[in-house]
Amino acid sequence: MKLVDCHSHTVHYSTDAAQTVAELIQDARDHDLAGICLTDHYDKDVNYTGIEHIFDIPDYFSHLNQVRATADPQDPPLFIGIELGWMPHLTRLFNEIIAAWPFDSVILSLHNMDGNKDIFVDRSVYDQGALAAYSRALTQMVDMMSSCPDFTILGHYDYVSRYFPGQTIRMDYAPLAREFDALFEHLISHGKALELNTRTALKFKSQGLTGDQAWPDPAIFRRYLELGGQYISLSSDSHQSGQAATLFPEALDFLKSVGVRQLTHFVHKNPVLTPII
Repeated sequence: MKLVDCHSHTVHYSTDAAQTVAELIQDARDHDLAGICLTDHYDKDVNYTGIEHIFDIPDYFSHLNQVRATADPQDPPLFIGIELGWMPHLTRLFNEIIAAWPFDSVILSLHNMDGNKDIFVDRSVYDQGALAAYSRALTQMVDMMSSCPDFTILGHYDYVSRYFPGQTIRMDYAPLAREFDALFEHLISHGKALELNTRTALKFKSQGLTGDQAWPDPAIFRRYLELGGQYISLSSDSHQSGQAATLFPEALDFLKSVGVRQLTHFVHKNPVLTPII
């Protein structure tokens, strides 16, 4: 069974990445993937390195289409996507970008909460505690999806837990049932995919969590399926050479244990299903 990695970044277009497109494709080949989707960061009005966290979209398509035109036929296909880091004031711009360009996949991600507080760097996000931050993030993701409806994948719903300061506190379903149900109902009714992003599990493992505790609460994915969810995408969120398909064997074991029977990637924003056995 060959899988598609649905979320990755390169040094050419994401200011926080270190791998080239050629290295990413080599990784996909080395892991015998069925394909890999490049989803470089487009986080307008975000600046980590002295350069705004966006890229030139016409250049992106020109470059990647040339890569695809000259690819070895034996290489896994490269899909062209984008990861949009939403804030409310960017809604019109993002809808215009999605409408104007033929992306295979559009990941919509909440990297900034409460207007413009960057989860990665602004510790005030967590001033009211983990549960309050997680609740607000889930609620704001519903607002985000409602305002930018033509995406394909909700990026790393648990991103806010990845950067909780101090001892790791995982997002669990029970204390956030209302918020998770609202999120799932939106995803399901609009035919969008929920992402299992292994970069969060990798971070939790680095902080000392072991076994099942490094992976999402099984109740989250079971509830998504119970409500009628069909689309789950598997992603490494790779930023460096060697990170494609990170923890995919463990991720597959987790997904199968909670009842997931198929994975989803997108081509021309249409869902493509891969049974998992």
